[in-house]
Amino acid sequence: MVLNDTTFDYLYEFYGNSAKWFAIYALIASLFTIISNAFFITLTLTTPSLRKNVVNWFLLGFSLSDLLHCTAHVADAYALWYGSTDNRQLCAVAGLFVISTATCSFGFPALIAAERYYKVSTISQSAG
Repeated sequence: MVLNDTTFDYLYEFYGNSAKWFAIYALIASLFTIISNAFFITLTLTTPSLRKNVVNWFLLGFSLSDLLHCTAHVADAYALWYGSTDNRQLCAVAGLFVISTATCSFGFPALIAAERYYKVSTISQSAG
């Protein structure tokens, strides 16, 4: 099936009919995640009793990295909707945002796990 819209042709060939629907889904899921993370960050930073709890600062770090990553997915949804083979810069920039923020989003827990492993493995054994 050939479409007249040249912007959508390459997406249709690669994804089929679901390309535009996936862009809508990616936008809605990203906006939901951005709003929920922004709500958690605002609530944590504005409530004195929540700021005192150390675990909330740990969760705040996760929320910030997730907020950045989902903001990049908004650009990804925009690129899926408006990208074309004639203008590949939009898709390249969106892909760069997603990849660079994914390292932050997925790297944050990995760095914490590595730091905790290092602390546990370097504890001096007491003679006893």
